[in-house]
Formats: sequence, structure tokens, C-alpha cells
Amino acid sequence: MRLSPSLTGDWLAIGVDIGGTSTKAAIVDGDGEIVHSISLPTEVGAVGVVDTAFRAVEAVLDAAAIDIDAIHLIGVGVPGAVDPLAGTVRHAVNVGIGAEPLALASLLSERFGRPAHLENDVKAAALGAEHLLGSSQGAPADLAYLSIGTGIAAGVVENGRVRRGTSLVAGEIGHIPIDPAGPICACGQTGCIEAIASGAAIDRAWPTMGSSSSRALADAVAAGDPRAMVVWNAVIGGLGRAVLLLALTFDPEVIVLSGGVAELGEVLREAIVSRLSADQQHSEFLMSLAIGERVRILDPSILLGPIGAVRAAQAAISPV
Repeated sequence: MRLSPSLTGDWLAIGVDIGGTSTKAAIVDGDGEIVHSISLPTEVGAVGVVDTAFRAVEAVLDAAAIDIDAIHLIGVGVPGAVDPLAGTVRHAVNVGIGAEPLALASLLSERFGRPAHLENDVKAAALGAEHLLGSSQGAPADLAYLSIGTGIAAGVVENGRVRRGTSLVAGEIGHIPIDPAGPICACGQTGCIEAIASGAAIDRAWPTMGSSSSRALADAVAAGDPRAMVVWNAVIGGLGRAVLLLALTFDPEVIVLSGGVAELGEVLREAIVSRLSADQQHSEFLMSLAIGERVRILDPSILLGPIGAVRAAQAAISPV
């Protein structure tokens, strides 16, 4: 039996987080709490992404036995250059979307008869983190969110508002080159942070069958494997550089780490903080900023993307 709107509370929305590997969808209430959630594999390419978004909405409604009539709006986070006003996405390399704008928001709205809003996936997750650490506690937080997943990107929230930039790519720090002798990045440059320190980079450098490459790498480091130490030092060096860039460009109150590689938890956070401390010991200026003290890590199982996508949609479509 499906529940009618009158039986599901005052306000419900669906948040969808489309990632390079999997897509998560959640029904979210007006307080930003998860009512029900699902996960399914992402199909790449423009047609695949649209089909994935449709299936995600249908699957979470079916799993929760809630009718679409109970839903006020749909918020979607997707990689790439997202234009929230037009509801389009371009240049989403990790999900196979090229330069041609994909009007995902209007396609969802037409399919389900509900207002739909599109946001970049990392910016949506940043809003989710800000909700968790700031707004839900009574005050907006100024924060930078660093997603360490298939790729690497950041979202910056200032006074409760996400920063998008003139070209809609603010926060794409994964594509800042840091090693001229490093690997070629998917963006076409050489030695980008993403090519060195992302989940995909770890998969390439430390391939593992049947388990998480990042977890296997950390375990090998703990066991004293010298080859693993070389890979680990490169990854932590890249992530430390990303944190430093965020601290020096935006000076946020808190820097939040999440995404698939964040499954390593405190092991990862402590390694990055230790690297920052070592790199800064000869700079009184950097040491005075106490960057390491601002770094927090959130379990990637927390559905920041769907929560933030709904928050962005609320602000754009139906403020409550």
C-alpha cells in the first residue's frame, strides 16, 4: 500500500546524488532528516544518467511505499558544470556527459510532475555538511567540503550559501596541477591532485580484488609495506595540498572531508593533519593558521548529497 500525502507528514522531498559509481536517493523531510534511502549503480552517458535518475526516484518511492503525490520537489546533485537556473549539466567526465548541456531538471519534472532542481554533486554535499554542522545547530557554518571519491572536488559554503563561481566550476581543485612529472589527468592536464590522490588514482596505483583499494592500501601501510608507503605518501601529499589550498583561498571555519576514501576515518584525517604539520614547521605564518585543527572527517555513509540537493531545491523552488 502506498501512503497518501496526508499520512506522510507536512513536507517531503526526494534528494538524488548521482556519482561516478553509484547513485543514492533519499526521501527527506522538512527538517533534513532521512525518511528512507536506496542505492543503485550509475549508468554513464547522457542517456544512462537520465535513466539512472528516473530509476532512483522510482526505486526510493517504491521502497518507502510513498506516492509521488506526497513529494513536494526533487533535488538532484550531479558531477560537472551545473547551471542551476537552466537545470543543465555539462562536462561531467566521471559520468560520461560532454560539452552538450543535458537538461536533467526539466526531464525529471516532466517525468514525475514535480518541480526539480539541479546542483553540482559536491556543492550539494557541501550544503548537506553545512546543514549537519551548522544550520541544524541553529547557525550557518562557513565551511569547505572536500570530496575524496572517484574524483576530487570541493564545495564552499559561506554564510549558508554555496559558492558557484562565474563559470559554475568553483571548487574544482582536483584539477589543479601539483606535479609536472605526475600522471595525465582525465581533464587533459598533467599531475593534477585528482590524478594523484583520488579514489580512482588509488585504484590504479594499488589495485585490489574484492575489497576497497583505499582500505587495502592503508592496511599495507600499517603492515610496513614499503611499496604501499610510496603510494600512500603521494596520496596524503596531494590531499594535504588540497586542504592547504582551501584554507588559504577561502579561510573557512571548518574543512570537512568525506567521499568514498573517507571510509578510512581518523586514519586518513590524522595522516593529512600530520602532513600539514610537517610541511608547515618552517612557516610561522602557516602554523599560526591552525589549519589542522579545522579538519573534520564525516563518514561517507552519511547521505550529505541527497540532503544538500534537497536544501538547494528548497531554496530555489519552495522555501519553507
